[in-house]
Amino acid sequence: MTYRALPDGLYISTSPVAGQGVFTSKSLPVGTELGMSHIIIADEIIRTPLGGFINHSDTPNCEKLCPRVEKMYNLTKTHYKSIKKYYVKVIRPIAEGEELFLSYTFYKV
Repeated sequence: MTYRALPDGLYISTSPVAGQGVFTSKSLPVGTELGMSHIIIADEIIRTPLGGFINHSDTPNCEKLCPRVEKMYNLTKTHYKSIKKYYVKVIRPIAEGEELFLSYTFYKV
């Protein structure tokens, strides 16, 4: 099995909005699931390459979904930490070459 930092059809490039961003090399219909963006274990937020490079917009073309919360037990199974896995889903048609955007919600002060 080969590790892929981003799903097929997505790539990182210079963003006209901020630094670098995630772009698509093919059109994406509404409802397309693009992969995991963040994992939260207790109070720690871990970004995947998808979550680390996708930029913010007040009018995003994607959204974060958290379809499940899992429990991670320690070796004695006396306590656990919840694990939340966030995924990115397309919420409007995205054209080939277009940058992907989310509305940032984890980092609001």
